[in-house]
Amino acid sequence: MSEHKQKKRMVEETANRIIAALEGTLGTPAGKANLAHLRNSIGRPLSRTVALWPLIYSYMPDYFLDDRGFTTYEERAILTTLGLYALHQQGNNESVNERNKRTIGRALKALRVEEDTQAVDRRFNALVTSETFEELSHYLRQMIGLLRSKTEAKVDYAKLAEDLYWFQRGYRERMRLSWARDYYRIDVKKEKEGAEDHE
Repeated sequence: MSEHKQKKRMVEETANRIIAALEGTLGTPAGKANLAHLRNSIGRPLSRTVALWPLIYSYMPDYFLDDRGFTTYEERAILTTLGLYALHQQGNNESVNERNKRTIGRALKALRVEEDTQAVDRRFNALVTSETFEELSHYLRQMIGLLRSKTEAKVDYAKLAEDLYWFQRGYRERMRLSWARDYYRIDVKKEKEGAEDHE
């Protein structure tokens, strides 16, 4: 297994372990504090998230870290994902995380319920065509906010961490296509059931 593929797998596993730990404390004062710190971390440098260091670094493998003090792709992908998870989890007693190995495009598809989907599609298209990680994070924060307020859809946040890692490694096109396929794909089974109901 190549080094990048191994790191990708470990990014997903690390994010999953941290989210499992957070879910074990949902509803507790410590859990609420961790989620609040994570929400406040979105868009901030890792060096300014001191309250999160015990949570993050107790799960982070040594080879994810840079000895020169730079934030690594792995750290950035995981911390951004955790911030988005905390934003989505806000006000929910039940977990918003779901291990389904599908991209966030699948979850965001739940926003396409009204007759006029153009506004949602425009936001999604801006998200998937982001050129920088900062731009991608900005649009993800907006879309997760919509998802939280308008749907009960869950997200595979460990898969999102993996996708954010690959985005930074230069595999943007692959991420864009997989998210777009999951977002725009028609559910043939549901379409067939709907047609049968109208017969």
